[in-house]
Formats: sequence, C-alpha cells, structure tokens
Amino acid sequence: MNDIDKKNIKFIVCDVLYDEIKDRIPENWTTANFEKRLHNNSKDLMNKLQEEINRSQEYDLIVLGYALCGKGVEGLISEKVDMIIIKSDDCIPVLLGSADEYKKQFSIEPGTYYVTREYLGDVDDMILLGFKDIKSKYDEATWKWIISEMLKNYKRLAFINTDNYPADEYREKAKMSARELNLRFEEIKGSNRLFNKILRGEWDDEFVYVKKGTKVTADMFLKLY
Repeated sequence: MNDIDKKNIKFIVCDVLYDEIKDRIPENWTTANFEKRLHNNSKDLMNKLQEEINRSQEYDLIVLGYALCGKGVEGLISEKVDMIIIKSDDCIPVLLGSADEYKKQFSIEPGTYYVTREYLGDVDDMILLGFKDIKSKYDEATWKWIISEMLKNYKRLAFINTDNYPADEYREKAKMSARELNLRFEEIKGSNRLFNKILRGEWDDEFVYVKKGTKVTADMFLKLY
C-alpha cells in the first residue's frame, strides 16, 4: 500500500477524530466528516455511513475514520471499493495512541470519562451527548442529580491532550465540567501515532481491511490485546 499518493481516496470520519487531523489530511483525499451525535444511535450512524459509502463507489479506496463504535459500522458494505477501518472498539485508544495505553489507563481508573476539544465543544460546559437536553428540561439541582446517577460509575474525567491544538481553553472547560459532575480531573498525554499511520497509509494489523462486496462484522475487530 505504499502507492497511497497515487490513489483517489475517500475519507469518511467522525468529527472527534477529524478535529485532531483536519490540517494534515492529504490533498488527494476527499473528506466527509460527520457529527459525533450520530453515536447516540448505532443504527442512525450505520445508515449515515452506508449512504456516504454508496456515494463513494468511484474512488480507489475508502478509509473510515471510525472504529467499531458501538457496532455502528457493523453491517456496512462497499460493493465496488475496498475499505480500511481502525481496529478498535472506539476512538479512545486512537487518541491515546494504542490499545496498550488504553489498557494502562483503564487499570489506573476504569471509571474514566475521556474528553477532547471536540467532545467539549465551543458552546457550553456540558460534555456528554444528550446532557444539553437534560439541562434544558430540569432545574439545576434536578439535572445535576440525573447526570450524577448516569455517571455514578465514573470517578475521573480525563482531558486527552494530543498537542494538535492550543489546549488551555479546553483544559479549563474540562476542569469546570469535572467540578460540576463531581469527578476528579486529570490531564493525559495523547498521541499521534495511530493518526500518523492512518494518514501515511500504514494500515497493518491495527486496521481492518475489508474487501469490496464484504460486509463488516464485529468479529473483524477481535483484538490482539
């Protein structure tokens, strides 16, 4: 796959990952990025991705900037074009640089909610999908109680700093959210290792290679860790 510069590539990517690499995507890649809220419903996510894949059958290769994502990619099929998908349950190991680093962080604190700039957003201090709706429907004491119940198994809010953007503003947002949600704040060093592999075409066993006409299955994401 060292002829990546000669390929006409379609890059279909979640906004969380797109935010980290949008300034480095190769010129010969055509990008379609989708909002993270699609992850609220894996069926909606799958339908949106399938529609985009169907529109992308004239390309040489389709690269999905997604992981298994709650089985949101399960069942996808590209009839005429091979696909590359990140071999991971979700995007957190990608942001941390490896499955091993995720395992390390999990052993330190299993009850961790991870955030980045895209997770935090530019509008308010709410960090979890759907929390904005909860906040709008209830008084402060009630919505804080509801959210605390939803997060009762979480102990830590971790801001992943990948050094891909100035972090000060978003670090403070993460600290504020942690205080509101009674979670311990911690900043974790992220990594561009897997991002670089995606963009350089270094698609080894940390990726799933799906041949055209083959449906994506959860078994393809079985880990080596």
